[in-house]
Amino acid sequence: MQKIPLNLAKPGFVLAKPVARADGMVVAPQGAELTESLLDKFDMMGVEHVVVEGEPIQTDGVSSGTNYDTRLERLDHLFRHHAEDAWMKQVKALLTHYFKMKIASKAG
Repeated sequence: MQKIPLNLAKPGFVLAKPVARADGMVVAPQGAELTESLLDKFDMMGVEHVVVEGEPIQTDGVSSGTNYDTRLERLDHLFRHHAEDAWMKQVKALLTHYFKMKIASKAG
């Protein structure tokens, strides 16, 4: 299962989770195959991401098998020489948040 930006979704991908309106009404159920018209409908609704079956695309220029837990654990090592640099602390905090979000999106 992969959460992807709507602009990367293609006809033929299959939804791993339903897509619902803001009021909770489901407009496309889990298992629905994406079509051009369905993608256009999602775009008009303001849907930004969809969760599809498998891992049909590579995101962030890395393989789809990237282990974000490992990347998160390596941050301390990678930033070890920058403990006193305020700017680098901000960069590390942003990366920490990003990797935690990626882990959460893969979990569910």
